[in-house]
Amino acid sequence: MSISLDDLRRHDVLTHASIFAVVIVALAILDWYTAEPYWVHWVFLGWGAGVLAHAWLALRC
Repeated sequence: MSISLDDLRRHDVLTHASIFAVVIVALAILDWYTAEPYWVHWVFLGWGAGVLAHAWLALRC
């Protein structure tokens, strides 16, 4: 089984991952400027798990 970019585009996985990356970078900058306690890693872990689940569910068929 080969994974193609068309498969990822068709299931909007690339859109989800792109939005995730942009928002995480913006939140990391905000988190860095507001100093401790740092919290962005929790957003990264939770949403990142959602992106991985989305990709896995989209590509398993």
